[in-house]
Amino acid sequence: MTTKEIKTYTLAEMKDKFIGKFGTKERDEYEYELRIDVLGKMIKAARRKET
Repeated sequence: MTTKEIKTYTLAEMKDKFIGKFGTKERDEYEYELRIDVLGKMIKAARRKET
């Protein structure tokens, strides 16, 4: 039985392939939405911690 080597990809390679290269409109929109989502989650976590 022969074994095949599994091809691995970095997160940046996958983003480039499926979302678009860095600097394109689609990639910029994705990165913006991601930052907004992360910021929202951080705010929720901070509010929960205060109470």
